[in-house]
Amino acid sequence: MTKRTIATNREVIIKDETGAMVNIDYTCPYCHYNTGELITIGAGDVDKIDSGFETDQVCGVCGKDLIIECR
Repeated sequence: MTKRTIATNREVIIKDETGAMVNIDYTCPYCHYNTGELITIGAGDVDKIDSGFETDQVCGVCGKDLIIECR
């Protein structure tokens, strides 16, 4: 089962009607390394940025799948 973690910080880099780029910082639940991801969000999901969302990612340090909750 894929482990979950909660974002320690999220910063919207750019947001418009075509989508968004968001920087997400988190602590990996597997290797416990503090790291981050720069993700893109499509136009259909841009409205979720303000209310919270989750994203499936791969830890850049240990390579394991995880889910990041952005509240």
